[in-house]
Amino acid sequence: MQKILVIDDDEIFRDYLAALLTRAGYQVRTLPNGSAVETTVQAEPFDAVVTDLFMPIADGIETIRAVRKRSPKLPVIGVTGEVEQENDPCRKAMTVLGAKVVLNKPIDASVFLTALREAITAGA
Repeated sequence: MQKILVIDDDEIFRDYLAALLTRAGYQVRTLPNGSAVETTVQAEPFDAVVTDLFMPIADGIETIRAVRKRSPKLPVIGVTGEVEQENDPCRKAMTVLGAKVVLNKPIDASVFLTALREAITAGA
């Protein structure tokens, strides 16, 4: 069973993603922000990370940097509640640092699961 790490400061959205992923057959671990991601990724094997962009303590950009430090090939999917703007520097930073895709909240479940499967397959 593939294991996904979900990082989001919004508890309701984090629980939603965990339930969606569990129903889709994934094992899920969650964190409320990216502050512990480096030690978590080092201690446990994951097949992908899903991270919010804007969070207190450690945001999505810092989270991706920490993931890349410990596991350079681990697929990352970004999610954000911010309104998409053309050439958004934060979204661009996430993709430059290695996010396979950055999706808008509220997410479309089928689009999200497809993007996750593609990211895992490409990272394998």
